Amino acid sequence: MSNNKNEIHESEKKLLLNHDYDGIQEFNFPLPNWWLTTFWGAIIFGIGYFSYYIIFNGPDLKHEYFVNKEEIHALRAEYLAKLKKFDVNTYTSYASSPEMVKHGEYVFNMNCVACHREKGAGDIGPNLTDEYWLFAKGTPETIFPFIIEGNPLNGMPAWGELLGEDDLYAVTAYIMSIQGYPHENPKAPQGEIPEKE
Repeated sequence: MSNNKNEIHESEKKLLLNHDYDGIQEFNFPLPNWWLTTFWGAIIFGIGYFSYYIIFNGPDLKHEYFVNKEEIHALRAEYLAKLKKFDVNTYTSYASSPEMVKHGEYVFNMNCVACHREKGAGDIGPNLTDEYWLFAKGTPETIFPFIIEGNPLNGMPAWGELLGEDDLYAVTAYIMSIQGYPHENPKAPQGEIPEKE
């Protein structure tokens, strides 16, 4: 453009639009390349996206959710199957450690007292200190997997999905430690006395 605001440089005349408004004329400068690249790129992407997901039925979020859900369920089942394998040596180390039995009491008080009462005297859930058992047989080998699986029909949650392996072994050791605890007002016996093997 020339120094005089009213004069138009020769090279700019071809960019001048053929109209004016109150004596004002406009230039028709081309859009910048970055803007055109973004614009046409978005259109090309949109066509490709629409074709893949709508025309050719590409996987959508719902499909990905179900795929991930199946993978999570498989991993969870694998983890629980591994977790349910009771290890006698691990249990023995927990049961022989006063600190771990104390930790088991803490886990019990945080999660089990609401149904089994303090020291396992029984409330909604059965008394855990007498000789009678509904599902487990009063041994750590049967109590441990029962805590993991639970029994939802009878109101016992599956704690294997909520507690870690340490907590499960510790609370099993604690339950075994309160066998025969002299409660003043325990819940009446439920279940049967399991046969000793």
